[in-house]
Amino acid sequence: MSILARDKKQLTYIYSSKSHLGKQVLGYIQGIDKKVETIDIDKEKLGDTIWVEISDQLNVAINKLFSIEGADYGNTEDFDTEDWLKILNKNTELLQKPIAIVGKDVKQIVNRSEILEFFGVDSAGFEKKPSGESPTTSSTTEDEKFV
Repeated sequence: MSILARDKKQLTYIYSSKSHLGKQVLGYIQGIDKKVETIDIDKEKLGDTIWVEISDQLNVAINKLFSIEGADYGNTEDFDTEDWLKILNKNTELLQKPIAIVGKDVKQIVNRSEILEFFGVDSAGFEKKPSGESPTTSSTTEDEKFV
């Protein structure tokens, strides 16, 4: 059973406002016509159970959700999930790659344009049109997601 509310018609966006990418993607989703729940972990803490659930659904170790380059935590090989969650709760800027959730789909965003996959935007669907005609900007595939 999922701890996070899951709705196919709502985007849940988890980010750190200390992350450059997190703020960029936030700009993208603020302009969409879909129900959005934003969770800035700098202002609102997520429970450890939610982090573990997200890690499981992404099929990655909890420490892989965070960017620790340049930080000195010593030898991290012996850190367990509880250790990483304590570090994250004190250093929210470690979440450099925001997380997007729609229904059962969960994705850690690495590039700001990846968030568009959740809204049916398929730039590969652009077709060249004779000059003067507008391009096709709607999804050209049905019920297909790449997340």
